[in-house]
Amino acid sequence: MFDQNQNGESASISLDRTGHPIDPSVGYARGTILSSPLDESKRFQHAMRLVQRRAITKGASSFFNFTGLHRDCPLPPDKVAFAEEWIGPAFFRDELAGLAREHFGGGAEHDVAVFNRATAGIIATCLALSRPGSTVLSVIPVTRSHPSIARGVGLANARLAEVSTLSEVEECLSSGQVSLIVITGVSSELQVMEEEVLLDVVRLGKARGIPTFLDDAYGARLRPLIYGQRKTLETGVEMGITSCDKAGLGGPRAGLMAGRPDLMDRVLAKAAELGLEARPALSLGVCASLAKFEPAGLRREVELGEKIYDQLSLRFGKDRVRRTGLGAAIPEEEAWDLVRSLRPSDAPLPVIPAEITAGVGMYWLEHYGIITVNALGQPGARVSLRFKPDPCEIERFGGISALVEAIDDGLRHIAEKSGSIAEMKQLILGEV
Repeated sequence: MFDQNQNGESASISLDRTGHPIDPSVGYARGTILSSPLDESKRFQHAMRLVQRRAITKGASSFFNFTGLHRDCPLPPDKVAFAEEWIGPAFFRDELAGLAREHFGGGAEHDVAVFNRATAGIIATCLALSRPGSTVLSVIPVTRSHPSIARGVGLANARLAEVSTLSEVEECLSSGQVSLIVITGVSSELQVMEEEVLLDVVRLGKARGIPTFLDDAYGARLRPLIYGQRKTLETGVEMGITSCDKAGLGGPRAGLMAGRPDLMDRVLAKAAELGLEARPALSLGVCASLAKFEPAGLRREVELGEKIYDQLSLRFGKDRVRRTGLGAAIPEEEAWDLVRSLRPSDAPLPVIPAEITAGVGMYWLEHYGIITVNALGQPGARVSLRFKPDPCEIERFGGISALVEAIDDGLRHIAEKSGSIAEMKQLILGEV
C-alpha cells in the first residue's frame, strides 16, 4: 500500500530499480535536467519549437503520431453553428447524452457532462466528494494511479491511499475515514484490473455508503470490447469518466463523465467554479466523435499492437519490452539499462531514466517527426517509451520494421550523448 499525506508526499522515499529516488507525485525519479514540472514544461515548449520548425520546412505530413492519442475535433459542417455558447447546446445536448449513456452502459437515470480534460473531471470529483482530512482510496491494477488523482486529493486536503488488493481495500475501509473510492480500470501503462476485483471494490463501497468513481480513461472501451468486461456504469459505480482521445475514440481531448445526478451536480458545480468544464464547441466535438466510434477500429489497433510487441521483443529481448493492450512499451528503467549496455562498461551514466526516454523522444521528433508523449506529454505524464500508433501512421512511416530501426537509432544516439549533462540538456530543453 502506498500512502501520501495531505501535501502529496509519501511517508518514505522509494528508489527505482536503477537506484534513483522516486518522486511520489509522479511515480518516477527526477534528475538534474528534469527536476520539476517546470523543467518538464520547458521540455514541452522546446518540443513545440521543434514541431514548428519541422512543420514549416517539411510540412504537416512529415509527422507521425505514435502516442495512440487521437485529438481530432470532428465537427460536421452542418453542425458547426451549434458550437455557439448559449443556444447551440440545445440542438445536440440530448444526442450527446444518449450516445454517452450507451457508451458507458448507463440509462436515463444517469447524467452526462464533458470536461476540458479527463484530468479536470478527476480533480473536480476529488474536490467535490472527498472530505478534508479524510482518506481517498485509489484502487489500481499493479502500478500507480494517474497523477491527477493525487493532485486532486492534495488540493482537497485529504490523504491518498493507493492499493491493489482486496485485503488492502478492506483494511483501509475499516478505518472509517474513507470518503471516496477511485478505481482505475485500466492504468496509463495499460494494465487491466480483473473484473472480479473491480466489482468487489464497488460492492464494498456501496455497503458503506461511500461513492465509487471509475477512472476509465482507456477502460471504457478496452475493458468491454477487448477483455469482455462490463461497461463502466454496468459495474455499479456511481460515476465514471473516460478520455475522448484514447483507445479508439477519435478526439477531441476531453473528459466524458456520466453517473448519479446528485453527485454529478456537486462535481459540475466545483468544475464550473474552477473553470474545468468543457465549453460547447468541445462538447459538440465529443458528440460527433461518439457518433463515429467503431469498435472495429479499436480491434485493428490491438492487432497492430501485438505485431509491434513481437518485433520489439525480437530486437531488444522480451525481458526489456512489455506487452500492453494497445501495443508495446519499454519501461524507462529498461531503456536506461539498454542505453547503459551500449556505452563502455566503465563510462558513467549521470542521467536518470526519465531523462533517457525524454532524450529519445526529442531525438525522434527532430530527426523522424515521430510524436511521442516523451517529447510532447504534459508534466507528470508516464515516461516509459510507449508505441501505440494506428495502422495508417505505421504504413505512412514505412511499416513496423522502419519503426524498430528508428527506436534502435534513438537509443544508440542517446548512448552517445548521455555521458554529458550539458549535451542532454541541450537535446531535451534546448539550452545548455
